[in-house]
Amino acid sequence: MERRYRTGSGEVRALRGVTAGFGSGVITAVIGPSGSGKSSLLRLVAGMDRPTSGAVWVGGVRVDRATGRARRRLRRRVVGYVFQRSSDNFFPHLTIREHLDLVTRGRASERALDLVRSLGIEGRLDHRAAELSGGEQQRAAFAVAASSGARLLVADEPTAQLDDESSEELMHRVRDLPAQGVTVIVATHDPLVRAAAGAVVELDHGMLATDRGRPSFARPSRAAVGTIAVHTAPQEPTALLLRVDGLRKSFRRGGELVRAVDGAGLTLSAFELVALTGRSGAGKSTLLQLLAGWEEPDGGRIRWTAGSPGALRTWSELAIVPQQLGLLEELTVRENVEFPLRLGPGLDPAAVQDLLDALGLEALAERYPPEISVGEQQRAALARALVLSPAVLLADEPSGHQDVGWAAGVFGAIRDAAADGSGCLVATHDPSVRRFADRRLEMHDGRLAAGEG
Repeated sequence: MERRYRTGSGEVRALRGVTAGFGSGVITAVIGPSGSGKSSLLRLVAGMDRPTSGAVWVGGVRVDRATGRARRRLRRRVVGYVFQRSSDNFFPHLTIREHLDLVTRGRASERALDLVRSLGIEGRLDHRAAELSGGEQQRAAFAVAASSGARLLVADEPTAQLDDESSEELMHRVRDLPAQGVTVIVATHDPLVRAAAGAVVELDHGMLATDRGRPSFARPSRAAVGTIAVHTAPQEPTALLLRVDGLRKSFRRGGELVRAVDGAGLTLSAFELVALTGRSGAGKSTLLQLLAGWEEPDGGRIRWTAGSPGALRTWSELAIVPQQLGLLEELTVRENVEFPLRLGPGLDPAAVQDLLDALGLEALAERYPPEISVGEQQRAALARALVLSPAVLLADEPSGHQDVGWAAGVFGAIRDAAADGSGCLVATHDPSVRRFADRRLEMHDGRLAAGEG
């Protein structure tokens, strides 16, 4: 089976000569580095795309020959799909309860409600997806897909935005599905998901890894040679870049008042990488949005070393990697990375090239964001944020869609930025950040405390 895409930059060979089977009532993990073809394979299995050549059989339907109507029927009756970007799983005008009613035809069963309760989102049923955190959206998307009665559940990185405890809760429910006659196919970088799988399909550059004769994760990165794992103290006293005192932000969700950030205080200095950890929905993203100036606080104070409170900051003063990434689809990867330079002091080709090389983007530099994987887009967004060596970097789950090797590469690039004088605040669930961070702050119900380890 092959899958090729015609794009503005040429042809992308997403899958090449792949032959794979997925057992009935089995959990199969599809693994491999970002850009290896995992999402393309899942879309074929779900009947969302047709292969360019070769045959795909799903539930007695030959997808490569099926009409659009037949494939829609397949998705409606047989397949439940969880998209990689959590917000893509929802209609923006419907609540989570209304999504459940839609897939259960208005008869949400006790089993569906039990699933919602076990995932800790029963208090979010009457909220729209935009009112939920990324992790809550992921859990809700899984609950909706698993409640649909689908015999095949296909999930693309369903734990990418979840903390360890939430991931374990979700995987406990995934492990229940085969006993209910459900076949599960999960694209993942998460070792927890792989451990739960009864079968593994490993891809590397669009091929089965066994066909290439080497493991999927074997590739060069700065993390692999250990050049970024050593912390050295700065040679001069660090400058305080940011001080936050008593920061508060609440939201109304129906009749409920949610204290997303509740009296938070922190400092951030030059040459420092601070990890912001905590469960999904703890308030990490809201805190970063307040610091970025994207939300107005209800109280408290944010003090910067330069400029007045609330002042519009340049890319060299403040750079942000949001969960939604915000790449410009009409620009190539290289042009996206160059974008802050074109708005500011002038183009520095060496800085762009260094980041493209360090983050594994050189071969993708002339492609457009929709032509590369979400993990590769995430690294491009980080390169764009770092290209001007910003005074402060705010990054929200920057390794969420990376495999183990590239997660280390992402944190290594941020560590390098801190070594060059940036103050870096990174919200993350990834435990590997501890190798790179100078300090860890843990967030619980909007409150901050120093983390252990």
